[in-house]
Amino acid sequence: MIAHLMKKDFHINSFYYGFNALLIPLFYVMGFTESYFFFVIMIHFLFNLFYFDHRNHVNRFISSLPVKLHHVVLSRYLYLLLFLIGFLLYVWLVDSIASKGLPYLTSQPIDALSITLLFTTICIVISLSMPIYYLVTSFNKAFVIQMGLLVFSTFAFSVTLGNDLITFHEPILSWFSNLIEIQPIIILVAISLVCLYLSYLLSAWIYTKKAKV
Repeated sequence: MIAHLMKKDFHINSFYYGFNALLIPLFYVMGFTESYFFFVIMIHFLFNLFYFDHRNHVNRFISSLPVKLHHVVLSRYLYLLLFLIGFLLYVWLVDSIASKGLPYLTSQPIDALSITLLFTTICIVISLSMPIYYLVTSFNKAFVIQMGLLVFSTFAFSVTLGNDLITFHEPILSWFSNLIEIQPIIILVAISLVCLYLSYLLSAWIYTKKAKV
């Protein structure tokens, strides 16, 4: 049943794949190679998942199926994870081709560590965002809350790093940096999966509780 639910997401969002397949090379041709463009694409994709569910009354249809509620949530997380991996591999491929074929690009080619860092960052954002969409009934309100949380987190992080009077975070960052240096890619992937798993547990609990009300 999980596979069928994932196929449902795949078909509903099929237009998005072709659109991004054309958009990403266009970004490179125009010289837009900053990683936050790809970050925004994933945030928009996450919003679209719940928007299409709302527009097509998917939850009403799923509630009539003999499926465990936590499997509904699990299928969404697995689908997002697979899409994210495929998306970043495609970005990596386009970046490799563009760095050789477009001499006017000034950015450095994306390496394995950079793509893994982007993967971890997006996974953390997904982990924070998904429970919001399951908790808040209106997807528009959920999106506003999600963006507000991201803006506040970014602002707070920037202020903390940029203020010489705030030093409590330095031992934590130092320990975290030393930890990652042991095996950067493996540890970053592990952090990503742990965040997604904890987020899944929370989302599954919220979804199950709301369905029983």
